Amino acid sequence: MKLLALVLALALFSCTPSPPSAPPPVVAPQAPTPAPPWPAGLPVYDHIVIVVMENKDYEDIIGNPAAPYINGTLRREGANLTQMYAEEHHSQGNYFWLFSGSNQNVKFQDRIPRHPLDASNLGEQLLRAGHSFKGYAEDLPAIGSRVEQSERYARKHVPWISFANLPNGTTVADSSNLRFQDFPSDYRALPTIAFVIPNLVNDMHNPGLPPPIQAGDTWLREHIDGYYTWAKQHNSLLILTFDEDSHLREGLTNPADADPAHRNHIVTILAGAHIKPGDYPEGKGVTHVNLLRTLEAMYKLKKSGVQQQYALQAGITDDFIIIDVFDVEARASRGASSHQTRQSQDAVSAQASCGHQGVPASAWPQVGELRQSQPGLPGLCTQNDPLSGVLVQ
Repeated sequence: MKLLALVLALALFSCTPSPPSAPPPVVAPQAPTPAPPWPAGLPVYDHIVIVVMENKDYEDIIGNPAAPYINGTLRREGANLTQMYAEEHHSQGNYFWLFSGSNQNVKFQDRIPRHPLDASNLGEQLLRAGHSFKGYAEDLPAIGSRVEQSERYARKHVPWISFANLPNGTTVADSSNLRFQDFPSDYRALPTIAFVIPNLVNDMHNPGLPPPIQAGDTWLREHIDGYYTWAKQHNSLLILTFDEDSHLREGLTNPADADPAHRNHIVTILAGAHIKPGDYPEGKGVTHVNLLRTLEAMYKLKKSGVQQQYALQAGITDDFIIIDVFDVEARASRGASSHQTRQSQDAVSAQASCGHQGVPASAWPQVGELRQSQPGLPGLCTQNDPLSGVLVQ
């Protein structure tokens, strides 16, 4: 009888349905930090284009005759940040630091996030504030593609595609994830802030002929100089930066490391309108996060992420803003004379302002002022969707 009871118990247990398996983990959203009282006096650019190159030390680039465009044009005419540091090795985390103030726990092996991220980021905050954002990646096979690798395209260098809070359709109008061939020849149609990611040869990442530095420098001259030349006369800015240096010791890096080779020292140059040329140490230095903070301050955005821990220990604060490179007095004196010209430029670009292109920053003198003072301004889009990329009245 005992044996029969045991058999019946086992049979009953085996028929009991097992509990449902746990759903796949979801990355918890990282709420944005309310914007601090950002400093006054920063220019509010109509357009900013950020180009990210790869894996070169500051000393590899600055003064190198193999980079004549970077040194002879951008450095000579722009603001060169002499103490700019990346946050880690390898590549991917640094793109996330620049875009969202965090590496989003992607670890250090360049592995693509397994689940969509809901954390606050520069693109999301721009859209919520009524501005616009796009990322342009060379050799991306199709608008909105989530492919990890395609010939010389690498998704690990394209952080915005990993965020669920950014639009990712299949057209220029409804996607933040565009091909470089979608970069407009009429620069007035550019979004408020755009990232440009060259492919793995043109970003100086892969070895080849010509050598990487020469190849990347030539690509910048051939593909970016047109925008840069235009930007100087049209209240716009070019930022050239790098993801990391070439000393690839895996993990977070320390800008105050006893060995200078391990400080992750990289080139960053700001060039365009309202820039005072020169070399700028920026106190104890700056990181990708401080570059992000400067952009947030310009457009009065909420903060995304926090400063990297070793940078904080080195005295590079979370809220340090790059200010001294901007010639705001010259900008103010030219503002009145250029007002009529800018009005006509805005009218021409009004068509690009609808959908996800958003409203050009030149449409208002102070960020956020337009909504209160000119709610009926003609030519501006009106939508209820805070992520639509257009002005919400």
